[in-house]
Amino acid sequence: MDLLFKRYASPFTLIDQMILAEQFSDFVNDVLDFVENERLWDYYLHKVNGQSFEEFKNSVKERQKVVTPTNIETTVNDSFDILQGFVPE
Repeated sequence: MDLLFKRYASPFTLIDQMILAEQFSDFVNDVLDFVENERLWDYYLHKVNGQSFEEFKNSVKERQKVVTPTNIETTVNDSFDILQGFVPE
């Protein structure tokens, strides 16, 4: 909800209209895409040199991993291995 209150004084009417128009899911996806793009832009402005914004966005999307069952299993097993060596005082 904070994402909407940041942009709209009272987003409740907007949300109600999106629900009535059966576009709520599309609206949520659009807002999340907009917020992600805004965060990337802020990061780009402060941390990235020597690339255009589009090049930076593409490089970020290439680095995002697709979660597979094998990745999940490996992560869970690694976590259990770490916990095996943990002894609380």
